[in-house]
Amino acid sequence: MSATGRLPWAVAGLAGALFVGWAIAPESALYTQWLNGHRLLAIAAVLKLAYLLAGAACAFACRDHLEPGNPARPAWFLLSLGLLSTFAGQLCLAPFQIVFGKTPFPSVADIFYVLACPFLIAALLVFLNAYREAGLPLGSLLERGLLVAGVGVLAVVILRPVAATPGPLLDRILTIAYPALDLVLLVPLVLLLRMALRLRGDRAGEVWLLLLSGFVFLCAGDICFAYLQSLGEEHLDPFVHATFILGYALIAAGAERQLRILKS
Repeated sequence: MSATGRLPWAVAGLAGALFVGWAIAPESALYTQWLNGHRLLAIAAVLKLAYLLAGAACAFACRDHLEPGNPARPAWFLLSLGLLSTFAGQLCLAPFQIVFGKTPFPSVADIFYVLACPFLIAALLVFLNAYREAGLPLGSLLERGLLVAGVGVLAVVILRPVAATPGPLLDRILTIAYPALDLVLLVPLVLLLRMALRLRGDRAGEVWLLLLSGFVFLCAGDICFAYLQSLGEEHLDPFVHATFILGYALIAAGAERQLRILKS
């Protein structure tokens, strides 16, 4: 990859480090004199929009580079729709974040975030079906059951403190729903990565490793946001932005990597 091609991912890494630094040393001169909370929130808003749009464009281009009738073609289209819906949600928040330095919650943005979830889940299920039709094994029933059980236990442990917190019903539903849906997405992603690494070689494995890593970061971001919103863990705010930036960037990188494979 050329230096120009590596630039967006280097920016994502630097941004992640910048926000982690904000969490670790908020009283340093960098964050008190140069990059206050308002400016950092504006930076995060712009980067999230850029990576979401890039990911949606690459996923749609992957769909166009696959021949009609390819079972994976609709999956890339659904993934692009999920990313576009997330982009629309972030676009609703961006004016408040850039101008006022605040993130309203709940807001109209949550409509688009919720709408994105069925598209993303459907995309991964279509990918799994495409792999199954190609004769690739999904793993034994026991392996899949253990994976689902493990994710379920993880969800209960992580989300129990949030569910037990009093507050407005809509707020509680959303703060629980987002990380719960992200954890659901991890099940088909782990299965896809497992198949790609075993049967499709390093290139396909790289695509799914990037996508899986991206959704893991999104899950971490939603969990941090749930704890921030419900439990008042203000110190998690920088991690919310860092994880979302890295998550969107990694998903875009996975789609871009798949596009390069298709073009070659």
